[in-house]
Amino acid sequence: MHDTDNDFRALDPARAHPELLTASERKALLERTLMTPRENQAAQARRPARKWALAVIVAATATAVAVVGPQLLGSTAQPAYAVTPRPLPLHQSDEAASEVLEALARQVEKLPDDSPAGGTERFVQDSWSLSTRIDGIQVTSAIIPERRVTWKKPDGSETWRVRTLTPQFQTAEQRKTWEEAGSLGSEPQEQSDSTGPDDPKDVRNQEPPSAARGMEHWLRAGYETHGAGELFDSVAERHTDNSFSPKQRAALLRAVGATKGVDYRGIVKDRAGRTGQAFSVTSTYGGLPKVQTLVFDPHSGKLLSYDEQLTTDAGALKVRVPAVVLYINYLEGE
Repeated sequence: MHDTDNDFRALDPARAHPELLTASERKALLERTLMTPRENQAAQARRPARKWALAVIVAATATAVAVVGPQLLGSTAQPAYAVTPRPLPLHQSDEAASEVLEALARQVEKLPDDSPAGGTERFVQDSWSLSTRIDGIQVTSAIIPERRVTWKKPDGSETWRVRTLTPQFQTAEQRKTWEEAGSLGSEPQEQSDSTGPDDPKDVRNQEPPSAARGMEHWLRAGYETHGAGELFDSVAERHTDNSFSPKQRAALLRAVGATKGVDYRGIVKDRAGRTGQAFSVTSTYGGLPKVQTLVFDPHSGKLLSYDEQLTTDAGALKVRVPAVVLYINYLEGE
């Protein structure tokens, strides 16, 4: 969503990159999250637009921060290397991902139907990405998550609200650096907007299938290439404003399990403090080597979180690898 591949490619001169926003939010969030002009306009048609700012648009702004920061916010610029979240505590496992996912799918498809009864649905996510900006300046001195609440009507029209959360730090030194750089994000920022109905002819706007093969086709709709990284990206994006019945969740789990290169990474606790089963894929989707991780609830099969971590090469991004560049927590009842 967040597309990530175009974001990375735009930052690395040797690569090109897609868009971060969904078609439904392009009008409202594009100006705020995509301060850097997109390098590859042709990519828009070949990728599903993201619903949130995923990963990093820093190539041009990384330089701009050093110049603009001192002028607007005091004598100290943002640090050269961004503060990034601690990685998820992933584990090595001898269990095959396909077998673990199949076992979970069999469990989930037997659950009572918990599909929405109709009417307006509500979706909540907390997320963070390296592209976070406050007042047009990319924040590298603090981790500033955002809470997004989306209300979706049966015709696909949406209203959403995005609000920045409390800045986070791993050390007292990081907090001091942030304060010296102007305490960007100390005051919450909020923005909201809405869009009209979806195009019912677009496969992505149709009801998610209940069979694994149909689910894979639905997930891959709009993607030009069909690697594991693309599928993980789509699973994360589709959960921003789609609900899934137990049978649909089972189909999604099987679609992930049938994907080549997926590893089971054990039981982990996500950034919202919830325990889940983690599955990762190593890819260069987006142009840089990274690990993409999905964490599913071990009882309901619902997606709990998504995570992207650069592994060996940061390209033009000002982070020290390995580095988390994006996470999303999918919340309920918040």
